[in-house]
Amino acid sequence: MLKLCRLEECMQLRSSQWWPRKLSSGAEPAPPASAFGGWQRPCGEDTGIRIYNHSVRGKVPLVLRNPQMVTWYTCGPTVYDKTHVGHASTYVKVDIIQRILRDHFKYNLVTAMNITDVDDKIIKRSRETGRNWLELAHAYDAEFKENMTWLNVKPPNLRAHVSANIPVIQRFIDQLLVNKQAYVAQDNSVYFDVSKYANYGKLEKISKEAHAVAEMGKRNAADFALWKAQKEEHEPSWPASWGGAGRPGWHIECSAIASMFFGNKVDFHAGGLDLRFPHHENEEAQCCAHFKTDQWVNYWLHTGQLHLQGEEQKMSKSLGNTVTVEQLLQKYTADEFRMACLLSNYRNAMQYSDQLMLTARQTLRKFKNFHADLSAYMQFQKPLKLLDQGALQAQLKHMVQEFDNSLRDDFDTARCIAVLLDQMSSISRCINEQQADAQQDPAHCLDLLLAAGNFISVAMLNFGISPLAALKQQQLQPADATARVDINALIADVLAIRCQLREQAVNGNVKNVELLALCDRLRNLLQRHGFSVRDHKKGSSWVYNPQKSASSSRN
Repeated sequence: MLKLCRLEECMQLRSSQWWPRKLSSGAEPAPPASAFGGWQRPCGEDTGIRIYNHSVRGKVPLVLRNPQMVTWYTCGPTVYDKTHVGHASTYVKVDIIQRILRDHFKYNLVTAMNITDVDDKIIKRSRETGRNWLELAHAYDAEFKENMTWLNVKPPNLRAHVSANIPVIQRFIDQLLVNKQAYVAQDNSVYFDVSKYANYGKLEKISKEAHAVAEMGKRNAADFALWKAQKEEHEPSWPASWGGAGRPGWHIECSAIASMFFGNKVDFHAGGLDLRFPHHENEEAQCCAHFKTDQWVNYWLHTGQLHLQGEEQKMSKSLGNTVTVEQLLQKYTADEFRMACLLSNYRNAMQYSDQLMLTARQTLRKFKNFHADLSAYMQFQKPLKLLDQGALQAQLKHMVQEFDNSLRDDFDTARCIAVLLDQMSSISRCINEQQADAQQDPAHCLDLLLAAGNFISVAMLNFGISPLAALKQQQLQPADATARVDINALIADVLAIRCQLREQAVNGNVKNVELLALCDRLRNLLQRHGFSVRDHKKGSSWVYNPQKSASSSRN
């Protein structure tokens, strides 16, 4: 049940140092806001969801200003090289959370992202390759979009390139100059004056004095560039009203573009943990100063960094320890990578390794095998059993409640997967003849079994996993492009013939060993091509598990 907070109640909560917890009865209240300027609870609708807030080092209630329109901004890539799985893990995790809010909790998300196509790294790569900087950036941007499509990451509703929005950024800087929150240096660069903003450091909990000696042109060591004056003739640059020519600093582009989309308040702002400082800290400072408010973003979400197993540093192009998305998809599927992200709390670091990916593959296979077994049971390929109706009803209720509670507790997808696996294990024991007919409250319970199966299938779809009904809508494209082969019908026909052979092999007093061996060879042949066959008393079912290796292609 959603709770709409009255204005007077909201103001009382804002003035209070404590926020009540609802999910865990034994949990301690969140820490109070610190002297750096802590989080302020918004006025609006309490969703019953709790989200980790780094400023208070604890979970706080998700309160939406307008549940009919929830705004979400994600920091986009700097497009100067191939996308690696470190980037991918951030965007897949963000996609999972957005899907949860949109598809499970039914909120109307409006999402936006910037694309940094003007940057020192892009200029450097342009010089190294002799390629035009904008052409280079747009080529890598197109590759990034393609990679996200491969990984089933939904595109943002709004997307903006920095180079196409220079006037928007310049107007934002102009306002900061008018507000006396920024100043023009001797070379016509513009810096944000952190001494004029009292709450600087509230995300990272640092003081303004924690910086080194001020660089040339800066008044304070912590001041940061809003606009970089042109240094060399061939650098991309634009004339500025305060004099000279130059290009935007890194931090200002997100503030200006997000504000262009959403104005003076954003519900969610997401990015990798490494962006919390200085990037997000500086974004928050710029926007609070520009709009003269104490809080621009209500909820910052930071995803944990991805490391190669055995390395402490994050995966980074500059460190040369990257695995590109293309390389990932030569060995594993997009669903397997997404499952690896689901098995990790979005805030935690991920240790990327073959072991992690094989664990994800095995987990995903459990879901596919369960779906195949349940489908076979519903098609009467397995003998029906009498099950404990009351126990199944209780299990279904427990699964639904625990799944929802897990998502409300800071989007705990790892716990969600555990809840679903536990339910699948219980049902599998019932339908795979591992238990005798129930003596108490006996019934076939086909409706309850289907309800559980439907819930699990929908949950996986809502996480962005492909349909568990393997290949139901996929087809093989033969050499003759005018013809198409329905793979489902083909496998069904092969298995029907194999079933007839098996029946002949066991028909009579003596089993036909050679015929049974032929059936096994056919099953093994299908297995080598990724089709796992499961035999039942009255037929066979199958699931598709593509076996990828380091030498295989993405397709």
